[in-house]
Amino acid sequence: MHWMSFPRSPPRCPDRRAADIALHAAHVRALMHTPSAHQVYAVGFASLQQSECTDAKTHQLARLVRQHYDAELCKVGLRTTQYRLLMEVKAHGPVRPCDLAETLSLSPSTLTRNLKPLVSAGWLELGPGTDGRTRSVCITAAGRCKCAEGLPHWSMAEARVHHMMGDQNVSALHALIGQCLRSMSAAE
Repeated sequence: MHWMSFPRSPPRCPDRRAADIALHAAHVRALMHTPSAHQVYAVGFASLQQSECTDAKTHQLARLVRQHYDAELCKVGLRTTQYRLLMEVKAHGPVRPCDLAETLSLSPSTLTRNLKPLVSAGWLELGPGTDGRTRSVCITAAGRCKCAEGLPHWSMAEARVHHMMGDQNVSALHALIGQCLRSMSAAE
């Protein structure tokens, strides 16, 4: 209710007028302290940041790290996922899409979605596999050039992340991630 729509008391009753003013002031104070949608989101985000949820913590770290790599690799027209894909095919190609998806821990549909722009750009090719039922992904000469173009930017992002986290923390993080991957894979 807007304060102007409050019923007005007759001017001859000063006590009623004072009550209306006090009620209006209380209403205004309540409106001023009602959190906006942005404030509610910020509080919710802050509580997520303080969360002890392993999924939330690992997601936050991965997102922050990826932002540094994306910021560098976008200078050569790549995202981190695209660069990883190119480098993996360069190192192990030609490779079957199902093997590539497993190596990169991607679902087949996510891999297909990520391959499309790289194939369209001419950096990767999809060809027949070893038998008539399979396909293989291989890198093109243009893809090799794109890998070489992206390498200094990837190295710059890697150095920045290591500097921000500290080399000892990065080494400890790598060891811990390796240990967790082994123990969780064994449990599956």
